[in-house]
Amino acid sequence: MQVSDAKAKDAKSEWEKIDGVSDGEAQLAKYFSVCDIWKESVHKIITKTEYQTPIYLQAYSMMHSEFLHSIDNLFGTCYIWQKRYFDRMGIDQRVIDAYGELCEKSTSGVMEWMDAYANYKKFQADLAIDYMKIGNNYLHWWIDMYGKTVSFWNF
Repeated sequence: MQVSDAKAKDAKSEWEKIDGVSDGEAQLAKYFSVCDIWKESVHKIITKTEYQTPIYLQAYSMMHSEFLHSIDNLFGTCYIWQKRYFDRMGIDQRVIDAYGELCEKSTSGVMEWMDAYANYKKFQADLAIDYMKIGNNYLHWWIDMYGKTVSFWNF
């Protein structure tokens, strides 16, 4: 069975039917390569992440502040009741002073540990940033060498 020339002209391949590719209908390309698609996609995701990071940090900061405020409020609210309770016990002033010194030393120790931990986390972040910069420089060097090698082959 033979197909006539008229039928052959009407029969379009599957690929020619997609989005007006047939009959010489030229369309302007939105992307010039797969790399353009990847670059645009990654750029969109990175931009969105940069935009939303402050939102996440602010939400966490607000939640953390409210948590700390609640604890402070708990002790502040209980202060009146506790003061009446401990004042009625008739505790000697020297015992109260000694306990106050012990609490000050403990508080000072905790604050020193908090400073040490904050400095450690800053050091850790600085180190991670330095390693990312080194990795980025190495990646640029590697891609440059790869590009030179591929261009030397002259496809």
